[in-house]
Amino acid sequence: MHGSLPEKEGEITSYLAENSVCKVYSVSDPEKGKYAITGYKVLRESENYSLVEIDLLTGKKNQIRVHFADKGCPVVGDKKYGKKEKGIKRLALHAGSITILHPHAKEKMTFKIKIPGYFKVILKGDPGQLK
Repeated sequence: MHGSLPEKEGEITSYLAENSVCKVYSVSDPEKGKYAITGYKVLRESENYSLVEIDLLTGKKNQIRVHFADKGCPVVGDKKYGKKEKGIKRLALHAGSITILHPHAKEKMTFKIKIPGYFKVILKGDPGQLK
């Protein structure tokens, strides 16, 4: 995320709506949007960036991107809800783990993967190394 979150752990909630050009935004009226909850915990920070663990408590379109943009800390590389940056070529979102229900065995299966190395490069404040 760009910037620093004042609270290092918590939840972001809002009602999310979508306009005619497919941009999602927060509204206060429950009649106009779908309720969304995003849990978060700041893992590491640098001068300009934060590495954040996110827990999607609901799964709405662009929920992470909108919630953190609303907090003034857009996702790095987010040209739609954030800002363009030199050296950043992609959205810095990564699913560290995912749990699914196996369609035949009906057992929970969890898959995990490490944080990409380029996240550490971003935290060091030199996105030019990502080219």
